[in-house]
Amino acid sequence: MSQAATNTVKSTISNTVKNSKLVWSDDLCEFLAAIETYNPTMPEAVSKYYLEKSGVNVKDERILKLVSLASDFLLSDIIHESKQISLLRQQSSKYSTKRKAEMAETLELVDLEAALIQAKICVGRKKNKSED
Repeated sequence: MSQAATNTVKSTISNTVKNSKLVWSDDLCEFLAAIETYNPTMPEAVSKYYLEKSGVNVKDERILKLVSLASDFLLSDIIHESKQISLLRQQSSKYSTKRKAEMAETLELVDLEAALIQAKICVGRKKNKSED
C-alpha cells in the first residue's frame, strides 16, 4: 500500500469517528467500496481462520477485508524495513563492489529477523518433545 493510500485511510477514519459515534461520510463509503475490489496478499479465509482461532466471530465480510488489508500493510512495512537493513549491512560489509552488486537483490534471514525484532514480533520455533 502506498504512503498516499495509507494517509487517505488514516484521514478517512479520523474524520468519520466523532464523539465515539461512527458517521457514515462519502469518504468512508468510497473506502468501503474500494475494499471490495482489493485482493489482499493474505486470503480472507486465512484471516477468518486466525480470527476464529482467537475467539473472534466475524459475520461481516468487510471486517475480514480490513484485517487482510492491515496484514498487507504490516507485511509491506516489515519487508521494506528488511530491505533497508539489508542495504545497511551490505554497505558496512568488507565485500568487493562486484560482490555487493550481486548481493543487492538478496534478502537474507538475518535481515528479516532484525526487522521483526524492531517491529516487536517474536518469532520462534517450538520445540518438539523429542528435541528436549
